[in-house]
Amino acid sequence: MKHSSLFKGICNPRNHHLQQQILHSSPFTLHFKCCLLLASIFLLGANASAQGIYTENNILQKPNLKILHLGNSFTFDTQSYLAFLLNSNQSDVSDMCIYRFMRAAASFKEWYDIYHDSDFAAGYELEKICGGIDANVEPGKAAKGDGTLLRKALGEEQWDIIFLQPSSNYSPYYDQWSGHGDGGYLDELLALLKSLQPNAVIGMVLPHSSSSTYAGNAEHSSFERWRLNAQSVKRFCNDYGISLVVPYGTAVQNLRASSLNNDVDLTCDGLHCELVLCRYTASCCYYEAIIAPRTGVSVAGDKTRIPTSWFTSTTKMVSVDDETAPIAQKAALLAMKDWYTCNNPENFDMDLNPNVNPNLRADVNGDGAVDVADIATVIDIMAGAPLPSEGIGGGYADANGDGAVDVADIATIIDVMAGKS
Repeated sequence: MKHSSLFKGICNPRNHHLQQQILHSSPFTLHFKCCLLLASIFLLGANASAQGIYTENNILQKPNLKILHLGNSFTFDTQSYLAFLLNSNQSDVSDMCIYRFMRAAASFKEWYDIYHDSDFAAGYELEKICGGIDANVEPGKAAKGDGTLLRKALGEEQWDIIFLQPSSNYSPYYDQWSGHGDGGYLDELLALLKSLQPNAVIGMVLPHSSSSTYAGNAEHSSFERWRLNAQSVKRFCNDYGISLVVPYGTAVQNLRASSLNNDVDLTCDGLHCELVLCRYTASCCYYEAIIAPRTGVSVAGDKTRIPTSWFTSTTKMVSVDDETAPIAQKAALLAMKDWYTCNNPENFDMDLNPNVNPNLRADVNGDGAVDVADIATVIDIMAGAPLPSEGIGGGYADANGDGAVDVADIATIIDVMAGKS
């Protein structure tokens, strides 16, 4: 998105009413509106620069989308309840597919070694997670030291997106990622993927942290370890120009900031997500990052409910019910708004009306499109104009659902215009 796009929108004959609003404003109001429009231009440019929104050409909207994860057991946490969410929200995934390679604790180096038949720690497997189309590789299991299955998947199928995920052992320590120790080989893995999949977009999964009391948590703090995870992913995105992130670790940390946290930081074993609410939260974030931009249906207001009675585990569990589900959904939505900041979802009054698509919220003036005219409408409301009462966006000038009509709503409209909804 270029800065000039906003100017072109203002000058578009379709926005004659916007031009008239600007021209017939009082000097003070005109100054106020112009300042906000200039701020919008800045936000639009900063958004495109920081998030790289158009560098992948809105890949999540691509027909016949094929996604591959090179993951580990934490990847399973993010997708545990994806099928529930797809069903509950009637999400059409018939023209896409998601596949997952999984090996417990697998690092970048281990996936690189597996490809070259030089990893002998454990076997791995390929699973199809969801979707109505199939990749040119059969799911299955592979023995340690045998990279045939991985080579087949990377050599005989063209993936649109390949997600990486750091091992929990090394996720907080970004400086090790590009080294040649056990936590390294990121550059070698990226070069391999680029040679085999030159058209694939690379994404990153931001993992959660282990509990504060877990023996492997060198920081002895779930928050501090998550903060290091988040900073590592942020540095990776900045260094390599990556704009596609599943920030489920931040969603989990948001949940931990709420009154629902417990003495094991909502884990089942100190390391992996608690089996019910925490995994639901992680799955909500995954859905919001991957599925919602494609289908236009947000996880907000999802009606999935999961009682702890479904499980025989003796670990501490928290059910997904009418009280906890909204907190989990807000934790996920807040993570999508800010990948690298922890927020207590109980401190935010967010509209979780499932009938309000976030993209429709951004259509503030109700004309059926999300464009600069909606920014102008928000500016008018901030200057004292009444809320819109008709059309798709009628009554929803609060585009981001935080209870206020302000510049944050302009940023949300810009996100939707840029395809980041």
